[in-house]
Amino acid sequence: MRDVAMRLFGKIKEIKKGQKLFELGIFDEAIKQFSMAISKRKDINTYYLLAEAYFNNKDFTSTKKVLGEVIALGPSEEMIRKICELTGMKKNVSDEYRNAFPAFSQDGNKIVFCSIRRDTNGDGVIDQRDNFGIYIIDVDGKSERQIVNDDCQNTYPSFSPDGSKIVYLSRRRDTNGDGKVDLLDNPGIYIKNLNGRGEKCIVSDEYHNKFPSFSPDGGKILFASWREYNSGIYTIDIDGKNEKQIVSDEYDNTFPSFSPNGQKIIYASWRRDTNKDGRIDLRDNSNIYIIDSDGRNEQELVSDRYSNSFPVFSPDGTKIAYLSRRRDTNKDGKIDSLDNSGIYICDTKGRNKKCIVSDKSYNKFPSFSPDGKKILFLSSGESHRRTSGEGFFGWKGIYTVDINGRNKCQVVSGKYYGNTNPLFSPTQEKILYLAWREGTQRGIYLADANTPPNLQELKSLVEDNLK
Repeated sequence: MRDVAMRLFGKIKEIKKGQKLFELGIFDEAIKQFSMAISKRKDINTYYLLAEAYFNNKDFTSTKKVLGEVIALGPSEEMIRKICELTGMKKNVSDEYRNAFPAFSQDGNKIVFCSIRRDTNGDGVIDQRDNFGIYIIDVDGKSERQIVNDDCQNTYPSFSPDGSKIVYLSRRRDTNGDGKVDLLDNPGIYIKNLNGRGEKCIVSDEYHNKFPSFSPDGGKILFASWREYNSGIYTIDIDGKNEKQIVSDEYDNTFPSFSPNGQKIIYASWRRDTNKDGRIDLRDNSNIYIIDSDGRNEQELVSDRYSNSFPVFSPDGTKIAYLSRRRDTNKDGKIDSLDNSGIYICDTKGRNKKCIVSDKSYNKFPSFSPDGKKILFLSSGESHRRTSGEGFFGWKGIYTVDINGRNKCQVVSGKYYGNTNPLFSPTQEKILYLAWREGTQRGIYLADANTPPNLQELKSLVEDNLK
């Protein structure tokens, strides 16, 4: 009995020493301490500490082996979530490539996205300065195919409601005269039929165009376009005819989107010199407006007392979620783009405003679940020990919260991965997002909004993602 007690006391000492070394970033020595503790008594928590130390030491072969021991011991749901902090969720598109702008088809069965896979500018490296091609893949990660080649710079693809077409931006000329074609040039708006009948430019690159999307009936494209100093909001038929300005470019207007029935359009607009610097620009606060899709009956929903952005409709069209920046959260004496935004909801008359996610954390990309009962968003949430290499969206997790502001839940951890652009599937409780860790590009991942992976799925995550 005395021998057992001494062994347990020694193990506790070694675990504490290993944890201290881990926090100091001395992973080799931490591994030794955790291994010694396991040699005295095997338990699931110490195995996990050892796996995490191997992971931070970039020894993924040993990480996988030790996580195999953890899984064999029958992990709890809490332990499964901790393992997923190391593995990430199901990877649909390889993080060997820099992927961007993922979007679901309306039936939830396919994903369209952009991906950089070649040294298109001939500088000897493949990086974010090269061109994006556009790809489609099944939601199960199979049948990937390129549908728009990377001879040009392509961005922001999205499906038509029936899934037969995509709309996207494409930069094909040196519109700014700097001798190269890149993201600083104007994009045209293109539509491509997925039945192989080619593509059509429906809006010229004479202008700087942004945010193209299909109307709910698939007959029109909604977009923002800078044609003088500011951006107006326009619609155009998918055959390139009947372009119409919906919102004047007297002011800057961005982030337009149709209501689910296609009768309304919501957008952000900058209309007053709220920072008193003598001009109206994107450094001022923005309002949120709603307008009939024919350009009539514009109504302010959220005033520019604060800066409001990224408005989105609920699936039934009765509510709007948006970001609102209201406090000097970084304590630098001013309220600006470096401060956090809270997430708010109101109805389509601008009434019943409610903060559902506090600005104590960094928040972005709010959107509704398919049933309209939850909000999905990116957030700094819980703080973690920071590692290098994640970039601006590093250490941000993916969360859901009920529309009444209750039951906030982390779906994807930001402890070791940078995450961005989370999207709900239109038809099921699946979440699509971009993620990367130190040493990788941006992969496209899929997570279940409510349920952690089962043991067989967990084994696959360990095997497939830790490379």
